Amino acid sequence: MNSVVLDAGKVKSLIPRTWPLFFSRHGAFTAAQRAAITPIVAGRGALVFAATASGKTEAVMAPLLERYWGRRQQPGLTILYICPTRALVRDLYERLQSPLADAGIRLSMKTGDTGPISEALTGVLLTTPESTDSLLTRSPRLFTALQAIVLDEIHLLDNTPRGDHTRCLLARLERIRQYANPETPPAQHVALSATVFDPAGIAQRYLHSGVVLNIPGQRDILAQIHPLYDLDELVNALAQRASPTSLWGSRKSLLFCNSRDEVEQTAVYLRQHLPHHAEVFVHYSNLDAQMRREVEERFAAAAVAVCVATSTLELGIDIGSVDDVALLGAPPDLTAFLQRVGRGGRRAAQTQVLCMPRSPGEWARFEGLLTLAGGQWQSPGGQWQSGGYLAAPDPLDLPPYAFRPSVLVQQIFSLLKQSPTGSIRLADVRRIAPVEVTSAAIEQIVSHLAWSDYLQPGRMGEWRPGEKLQELIDQHEIYSNIGMEAMPAYAIDAFTGKTIGQTERVYKKGTILLLGGKPMQVVWQDQNRFGLAPTASHVPPDDILRFQKAYIAVPFLVTQVVAGLLNIPPGHLITMAATEGVWLFHFWGTIWGALLADMLLLHGLPAEYVNEYAIHLRRPLAQLPPWSDQIAQ
Repeated sequence: MNSVVLDAGKVKSLIPRTWPLFFSRHGAFTAAQRAAITPIVAGRGALVFAATASGKTEAVMAPLLERYWGRRQQPGLTILYICPTRALVRDLYERLQSPLADAGIRLSMKTGDTGPISEALTGVLLTTPESTDSLLTRSPRLFTALQAIVLDEIHLLDNTPRGDHTRCLLARLERIRQYANPETPPAQHVALSATVFDPAGIAQRYLHSGVVLNIPGQRDILAQIHPLYDLDELVNALAQRASPTSLWGSRKSLLFCNSRDEVEQTAVYLRQHLPHHAEVFVHYSNLDAQMRREVEERFAAAAVAVCVATSTLELGIDIGSVDDVALLGAPPDLTAFLQRVGRGGRRAAQTQVLCMPRSPGEWARFEGLLTLAGGQWQSPGGQWQSGGYLAAPDPLDLPPYAFRPSVLVQQIFSLLKQSPTGSIRLADVRRIAPVEVTSAAIEQIVSHLAWSDYLQPGRMGEWRPGEKLQELIDQHEIYSNIGMEAMPAYAIDAFTGKTIGQTERVYKKGTILLLGGKPMQVVWQDQNRFGLAPTASHVPPDDILRFQKAYIAVPFLVTQVVAGLLNIPPGHLITMAATEGVWLFHFWGTIWGALLADMLLLHGLPAEYVNEYAIHLRRPLAQLPPWSDQIAQ
């Protein structure tokens, strides 16, 4: 559905109370704000995707507050704002606290990093899916008067276990609202992102109904590709870009790495080898929340600095003005690429990025990502451009979506904790499960949980917690076990006793580790905890704190663009003789490439997955064997 964009004067007239809170100091609207305010203030659902730093938060909060300010008819929250990360929750809280306080609107936040909150909350709550789940089980009455739900950075949730979790939470929230007031219309849903490639699917999954707003305005990308043979190449490039006579004029640089280990190694090297003075910071998810906030604040305040980060800083967390962005290794997909590049030069007409591939394959991926970002790729189903698309994409350009029924296991546990009777029926699960999940699948899940002693029969047609589930409930371990990494060991500051990081293993006393780019020594160890203290030792570190690495999949679309840049026609595969066997270049991406290798193995053809572009065969192949559904199972 489309929305009529009014002129600035008419838009301003729609929000007389919230204009002074959000826009008076700027005196004007951005394109995203002009497009979004009109339908949202009218009560329509909306999917808003626009460039980074286009004012999406204000585009949503101003009309929602204008519409529901003072309309609350019973105690409880009015607006629920769900973010994918704790860091984004805190950053938004700090941004919104002052204008909402001036208007007398209460703003609260709830994450795993904050303490308990009042059961008499009103106004606006910023939180995460997991904390929403926790609140639903403990204080469902909080949500009886809920009017609107905002889903920020929806691309980070959609088509993941946490996205499926969120879909169930939305159904549960609506169920509570309807139970409290059967006549109330559905809550208004709004979703935001800078990069969305399946808007119709996202709107169907997360909005009751509404408009899809694709606001153009991506800045041109000024890219330089330079090979990363070693970190000396990075040092030289940063020194050149920081020079007063440089075209780039970079005083503050944000460097993205694809792993935490790379972050640590890069930070240590830069501290030792940068020829100019610059503070060097590190930022990644498993550092303690307080340490991350200190990094964000110090980097924002620094005049000349470098921050080395993982994807944690892809989001709109406030880190001040950034002159330059460098990518050490190619991101897997266009979404991550645009998010990272968009963090630099937000007030400039162009955003500049230094792309540093570590291999020819990564160089090719950078070329493909830049082609997609510039809107120069014609896919079979439509023309793609940065920040969205102009026509419906080819189905193979999009990752296939399917709700994961296993998410319902956790939701059954949560429903039982929420239930005032301590029991649930199959119908309760049916109400929160998407329509694509069959009733037979729900019955199968419940039967398996009963067989595994997580559920036990109650009264006729009811199920109650079994012994195993009761233990999980007592330990409060039923809210965030969806798609989460297991982190059983904790690194502790030996002097303050504060948790400073999490790792998969416990290190022995005397071990020298890198944490935050600095050498630390293990001074004590107790079961799954070990104490770290700074050390001046010049002995090379024994290890970097090792964290479980996320699986990075390069999508089909990106590798198909690479094939197009090499003038390989669609649907063609290339073979090349090797010393032992044959290289088969498919350009199908990570998942489809792995499936191809498995398919060949199933048919007795020895094949080894190499990367997103190729597999290795031990003997030549005349044609592909027929597809087998056994591969996908």
